[in-house]
Amino acid sequence: MSSGYRPSLGPHDPAGASGVVAQARVDPPLNGRSLQHALRVAIGTHRGSCSRNVDHASWVVTLHSPDEQDFYGKTLEEALAWCLVWLMAPELGIGPFLV
Repeated sequence: MSSGYRPSLGPHDPAGASGVVAQARVDPPLNGRSLQHALRVAIGTHRGSCSRNVDHASWVVTLHSPDEQDFYGKTLEEALAWCLVWLMAPELGIGPFLV
């Protein structure tokens, strides 16, 4: 398993994850379970398959398909968002991400 992708969403978001999430047609005002569901649907739409877990310090979302990769976030929504960014990177012309 890879070491994982550990950026942080927020005002200093260099990869523009918030914009990518919006471009995936995830409604920005959503929160909680509604946002989690919308992010999981968007991941599936981009042919991704993932699971989630909590480690000692953060949420971990493991992308199983197309390639296995771990994403970390302070919240489940953050970890799911980074998973979505990873999946959308080729179509957006961003990357490569170093892991």
